Amino acid sequence: MGIRTKHKKIKVLKELLRKSWHFFAGVAFVVAYSMARLYLGVEIVLPGLVLALLVVLFFEHVRLEYRPKVIQLVDVLFRKKEFNKPSSMLSFVISAVVVFAVFDYWIAFAAMMMMVVGDSFSAAVGSMFGNKKIRRNKTYVGSIAGLVANLFTGAVIMWEYPIVFVPMAITAAVVETLTNKLDDNLTVPISAAFVGFLVVTFFNISLTIQ
Repeated sequence: MGIRTKHKKIKVLKELLRKSWHFFAGVAFVVAYSMARLYLGVEIVLPGLVLALLVVLFFEHVRLEYRPKVIQLVDVLFRKKEFNKPSSMLSFVISAVVVFAVFDYWIAFAAMMMMVVGDSFSAAVGSMFGNKKIRRNKTYVGSIAGLVANLFTGAVIMWEYPIVFVPMAITAAVVETLTNKLDDNLTVPISAAFVGFLVVTFFNISLTIQ
């Protein structure tokens, strides 16, 4: 029992470390894009986002094809299943390119931040307190924590438009829970952004956020 408990604690600590990295890196990435967009303009920054995608593609190519020791040092930041296939980092950047290129900036920003914050809190709370599983590694506690985090994130970003961010938050939480073999870094932000787009279009809402 002691060995099993110790093993579980180590597993939880690794997951918290990995999710902490994803959280801070994700927030930094989205905020950096937003600041660059504000000062340089979307015409320059969107191609820059594609450049970031090419850099990540190159990194993944080197990591997967050659496995240099310097990259192996950060293996703790990847799941075991990512050792021999593209990591979630690639899916995250691809989804950023898609949502920022296609949708209104505030919808895209909210969708990406829901992915970062919601997924991190869902995984952290679920790994520490989740016992009853919905399916595979998804727990009720984790999914609820993710939904609350999504709602909070949406409220902070566009508090004047609950009609927009509430459906987005629910969509993000449901898609994250249902996603298994696909990467939720890809499915969650694109789905949430598309729902936000549908709401804004259907109700003819003009997002003017100060």
